[in-house]
Amino acid sequence: MNRILLGAAAAAAVLITPALACETITSAKVKLSACIDTTAWATQTPSGDQEFLYYSSDETIGFAVINENGAWPASQFREAILSNAVAAALDAKPENVSIVGERLENIGGKAWNVIEYQVQIPDGALLFQNFYYVQPGFGSSQFVYWSAPEGGTSTAFRAGQMLATVQFAE
Repeated sequence: MNRILLGAAAAAAVLITPALACETITSAKVKLSACIDTTAWATQTPSGDQEFLYYSSDETIGFAVINENGAWPASQFREAILSNAVAAALDAKPENVSIVGERLENIGGKAWNVIEYQVQIPDGALLFQNFYYVQPGFGSSQFVYWSAPEGGTSTAFRAGQMLATVQFAE
């Protein structure tokens, strides 16, 4: 009897759980693709170096995908990321950018660098979580997420869901 009830509960959970609406994005610059849950992210018009741009449906989280054919040493790439952050900071001052943490993450079977930094802007602060991969022969890829600092945990969770779908084409 208990097995029947457990089976019925499991079947009901499967029927009630909505399926993710996956839209595969494929870079035109590097051999990389990922799945975007279109029920959670709204497409925006990218600008500058952005290849893809999305905002969460409640507009509290944004993320951009920036892909380039060229590759530089990871340390040089990191410095460029921080230089861009300073340029966007309040009064373009280095003291208005603070590094929260750095680590390596396995994404698509490859080691990606992650740098989290907070940028003071005129309206307050933004927390950036920048996942970047640079490799000769591949180029470079950045998945850059941002939110208010208090939304950092939720942003990291949402980033993890999407980054788990990243695939490299050979």
